[in-house]
Amino acid sequence: MAVIELSIDLGSKFITIYQRGAGIVLREPAIAIATKVKNKLEIRDAGFRAQSIMTGALGGARVIAPIKEGVVVDEGMAAKLLEYFLKKVLPQGVIKPKVHAIVSILSSSTGSDRQAVEKCCLKAGIREVTLVEAPLCLLAYTGSIGGLFVDIGGGRTEIAAVTNHGIATGCSVNIAGDAFNNAIIDYITENAHVKLGEFTVETIKQSALSFYVKDVGSYAVSGSGVDGNPRSLYITAEDMRNAVLPLVDDLIEVIMSVLDQTPPELSAEILRKGVFVTGGSIRIPGLIDYLEQALELPVIPLKDTENAQAIGAAKFFENRDLLSDMLGVKL
Repeated sequence: MAVIELSIDLGSKFITIYQRGAGIVLREPAIAIATKVKNKLEIRDAGFRAQSIMTGALGGARVIAPIKEGVVVDEGMAAKLLEYFLKKVLPQGVIKPKVHAIVSILSSSTGSDRQAVEKCCLKAGIREVTLVEAPLCLLAYTGSIGGLFVDIGGGRTEIAAVTNHGIATGCSVNIAGDAFNNAIIDYITENAHVKLGEFTVETIKQSALSFYVKDVGSYAVSGSGVDGNPRSLYITAEDMRNAVLPLVDDLIEVIMSVLDQTPPELSAEILRKGVFVTGGSIRIPGLIDYLEQALELPVIPLKDTENAQAIGAAKFFENRDLLSDMLGVKL
C-alpha cells in the first residue's frame, strides 16, 4: 500500500497541508458551514467557500471554527473539517492510501490539547500522527542551528528560543491577530460609540492599519450605534494604531522576558542572527521596524510566512535524525 506523507499546520485561521513530493497542496480558512442532519452537524461547505457564505444569509446553517487560539475546542468538527480537506488532496478510490502526518502544535500545548489534536487526525483518516512543537518546525524551515522565533498567529503568539536539541525557553500568549481586532472594536466603541463587526474590522485592519506615523487617511465603515440603529463613520489609520499599540508593547515585553531567560550561548547566536518573525500580522506596515527599534535587534521575517510551519515540519521527513535529536522521536 502506498504511503503518503503530509505535514499539517492546524492554525486558528488557516489549515495548511504540505505533501512530500508535491509541496503545499492546501491552505484554506479553518471554518465550516454546518447544518443538522438527523440531529448531527454535517459540513455543508468549508474553507474559502464557507468564508464567502459567512457574509450572506445562512438560513439554518451555523458557522463553526473548531480551533481557537491554536487549540482544538471542538474535536468532532475539527476531525470532520480535516477529513473534508484531506478528501480534496488525497487520491480517492476503493483502497485508501496510508497517511503519515507530522502536525505542528503550540509549544504550550497541554496533554489534553495534544490528545485532542491526535484524536481528530486519527478520526479524519490519518494512520500515523507525530506531533511537533511549532517553533521546532520553524527552526527546521530556516535550517539554522538555533534562534529566537516569534510567530504572531491569528489566536496566539508563540515566542521561543530554540536549538536543534529542542526548545530552550519560550511562552505562548493570546496577543495576536484576534486580539488586535478586539482592541480596534473596543477603541471605536469607546470613542465613537459605534460597534463594528469582526469581518469589517478584519478588512480595514488588513488594508489600513500601519505603524508608520506618516501613514494617514480615513476609511468609511458601518456599524451599529448604542441605540442599535445603523451608523456610518470614518476611522483613521491613527485610530487603529492607537488601539493596537498597547498590545504590541505588551508583546515586546514578553519577547524581552524570553530573551532574558535564554542561555548565554544561544543569546550570542540570536545577537548575530536577529529575531525570526512569522505569522500574518507581520505584514502590517511598519511593525517590523517598530519591533527592531524596541528590541534593538535585527528582526527577520521568514520568506514564506504563510506556509513556514508546514514546510518546516515536512523537512523532518527528509532529515529523520533531526527530529530524533529534538524530541527523541523516530518517524
